[in-house]
Amino acid sequence: MSSEIITASIVSPLMIIIGLVLGFVLLKIQGE
Repeated sequence: MSSEIITASIVSPLMIIIGLVLGFVLLKIQGE
């Protein structure tokens, strides 16, 4: 089956979201 494609389609957006959240948290920590 194409489990690799499904995994990639799920992991890629998650990595982007995690990166955005981490960046936002770091900005808030530096701003305080």
